[in-house]
Amino acid sequence: MAKCRCVKVRYMTRSRIISFHPMIQGDIFFWERDVLDESVVQYLREARAVILAQTVSRELYALCRGLCPHVFPNYDLRFRWGGKLGDTMLFWSYGVPHPKTWVFPCVETILGNHPIMMTHFKLPPYPFVIKGNRGGEGTQTWLIKDDHDLKEAIEIIKCAEIQGNFGFVLQEFIPGLDRDLRVVVIGRHIDSYWRYNSGFLHNVAQGGEINAHIDPELQAIGRSAVRDLCNRTGINLAGFDLVFLDGSDLPLFLEINYTFGRSGLGGSDAFYRLLKREVNDWLKTCP
Repeated sequence: MAKCRCVKVRYMTRSRIISFHPMIQGDIFFWERDVLDESVVQYLREARAVILAQTVSRELYALCRGLCPHVFPNYDLRFRWGGKLGDTMLFWSYGVPHPKTWVFPCVETILGNHPIMMTHFKLPPYPFVIKGNRGGEGTQTWLIKDDHDLKEAIEIIKCAEIQGNFGFVLQEFIPGLDRDLRVVVIGRHIDSYWRYNSGFLHNVAQGGEINAHIDPELQAIGRSAVRDLCNRTGINLAGFDLVFLDGSDLPLFLEINYTFGRSGLGGSDAFYRLLKREVNDWLKTCP
């Protein structure tokens, strides 16, 4: 009769918290721009949780996400669908209300001058909006009112393509908007405020002003819509831009910003206090 062999199984005990965030303390800290080697990989394999900065690269995020079951923030969709093109595809996939949008993978798509390209796309009437895939704080966002505006925007996008930044979106222009609603999600915390500007762009970096007090009912509706999307997607650190059509209480999502300004939250100190609190609460949920 064959004897049974007893095999000792070594179970990995995950206890350490690894931080790549300079403002959040962990048991072990690594600078995200430092040299990585296999010793870092081993630490990640044995980590209970990993905390990353908003500036984390796609590659480092994938490494941490593959080796540790608990990573903050959750950037799965940020790196699945990047930039303005990715925002649109996320909105399409999750049925999120948004202005009518067309996605262009490259300039050739709108010019239609590739020898084997057959495009039947017809530009909508002016005005409309063009957004470069990687723009932020109002950069690479243009209100296109005529052929001249279109030509200028296309030339800038061509230069971006030379640097490897492909893609842009064309979006319907909604007239009469002097504000948008910024909704910020940090862990389970959610905040909102209006950004005002008499011009086309409402970003604070472009001269917009902040008001967190008016129209609290619409703000609550916007926060509820963002919370619902975050519950469905797992997004837990981002700023969402929404608008409401005149007389409507249905928010339209414009874009998602995974790095965002902090003025509306009270500045960087207030932001980091919130972030530390929410990360600590999140860690309590990590076994």
